[in-house]
Amino acid sequence: MPLSAGGGCTFPADWTGSWFQSGNPGLIAINSTHIQSKGECYESESYDKFLLYDRREECYRCMVILEKHKYVLQYKETFCSEKDSMSSICESISGDAPLYSMFRKEPRPVPQPCPFHPAPFTFTYSRGSGDCANPPSRAESCTDDSRLLLRYMACPDVPGTESNVEELVCLATWKEGSTRYLVGQISQVQRRNSIASDEDTYRCFIYKGQHSDKSMTYNIAQSGDATCNGLSSPTDGSRIMKLTNSDDEHNRCHFPGWIVEHHKWFSLDHTHQYHFTTKNATLKIMDEKGSSEEKRLVCHSILEQKDKKHIKLVAHVTRGCESGHVCLTFHRRGGTVLELQQGVGLWDSPQDACADDSPQPYVTLITTSLTPMRCPNIGRYSVVSSLADSRRRRQQDTIGEGEGGVGEAECVSGQYDSASVGCGAAQDTIEFKSHCTAQAYTCHGSWTEGALGFVIASPVARSSSHPRTFCFMYTQRPHNDTRGSTLSLSAVAHSCDRRVVPGRAGDKAYNLTRNGTCEQSSKYNSVAHRFAPSAGALALTLAAALLAPPGGGPLARR
Repeated sequence: MPLSAGGGCTFPADWTGSWFQSGNPGLIAINSTHIQSKGECYESESYDKFLLYDRREECYRCMVILEKHKYVLQYKETFCSEKDSMSSICESISGDAPLYSMFRKEPRPVPQPCPFHPAPFTFTYSRGSGDCANPPSRAESCTDDSRLLLRYMACPDVPGTESNVEELVCLATWKEGSTRYLVGQISQVQRRNSIASDEDTYRCFIYKGQHSDKSMTYNIAQSGDATCNGLSSPTDGSRIMKLTNSDDEHNRCHFPGWIVEHHKWFSLDHTHQYHFTTKNATLKIMDEKGSSEEKRLVCHSILEQKDKKHIKLVAHVTRGCESGHVCLTFHRRGGTVLELQQGVGLWDSPQDACADDSPQPYVTLITTSLTPMRCPNIGRYSVVSSLADSRRRRQQDTIGEGEGGVGEAECVSGQYDSASVGCGAAQDTIEFKSHCTAQAYTCHGSWTEGALGFVIASPVARSSSHPRTFCFMYTQRPHNDTRGSTLSLSAVAHSCDRRVVPGRAGDKAYNLTRNGTCEQSSKYNSVAHRFAPSAGALALTLAAALLAPPGGGPLARR
């Protein structure tokens, strides 16, 4: 065997996997010593030149393999011939020999950011029959920077043009001298359900960017098939495009300092994260797991601001590869609490985004570093009724029907007899109590809207499955004196939902009657304790009364 004569070499470990090559009927497998259909590594010279032995044909071929990118290999090769020295066989590779490209399929490539930015762009394109410039086509970014949406328009005066939407996924970029290359996969958005082969989707590009004072322009040439052949310059290819960024939205406006002083916010229930980035012009909204299907909102134009407490603006929003304009209104409720209202739908024109004045629901946002703050409506209260009371009554009714009567009252979670608001030294705690249980909350901010009040509060102690933060919503009906006023209160975990009627609905609901101020109640309890007889004194008095004979004591016998 020729291989036994001291031969043998290995390929770079990064090449191991399955590769697509245009025109090849299946994928090409590469491991440390073999390239499928080419042979096994027999001898190597430097890092890119290899002599392979084909056992099936019993011949040798030279391959010059260049790693352009970890996902792209390009090679030239000789015909398979009889054994000769490596240098002799490799000399037969001429400069104009065909160049073949292989694109990695397995392990699955991780897309990389596309090199065209900042999107969106308008662009012209040509397939050899003239430039399609009017109407202009449009290229839009996706939330994933490795994807670009290309919206081709049809030009009536240019034959062969048609309206079409393509999505480009960027896989690999590299540079040769001053020439920059890109390999990506193109899918037809309007025909997603159809089966497209690798031959249909892989394309190679040459591009060149040119920066001016106010815009960025890219000339791009695209290959006509799943190779990098036929490309010589950014203006010579099967299809050529010229992209010009239509609007550098990051320079249009910025979110105000009272919002971005905390770059990271969370929804009240912690299911979504709101992250302000890129010089305070971009907002990314993700779910709690950092989902890739996030929303990216770029500040477009500010419509109104008021006293660092309110701002209404238009933002360009992108989700996946869907984009448009949306109306946003932020309300400052305190240093660590915001509320956000977002308009319905996406609009192509920014002027239409805030045209609808109908009220939108509020999303309550909090920071990770909530600070204790003074609670409103400080005082002591009796709990008149609660959602827990009604649940407890239903439980007892069920027990009574099954056992012929109502058993001894049990301790029901959430059922309380009394409440105190702000009665500690820091005045920042709401506490509910009963004979067997208690629950305390720390206040982190409060505000009012007419007769409706709001308090953001978190449990002082909680299990991991219970909500981290609540919005307490309340209404108050005052009486003439400080005692006897009523407070209807509901706690909601997901947001400060204005549809919830305090005292009637929500995750928790209570109706309270005011007993007085913290000081009055404390003073009353202190006096009552001072003059109340001790348990021992009561026992002695009762015993003396029981031992006394009928008819009276010693004075009666006289």
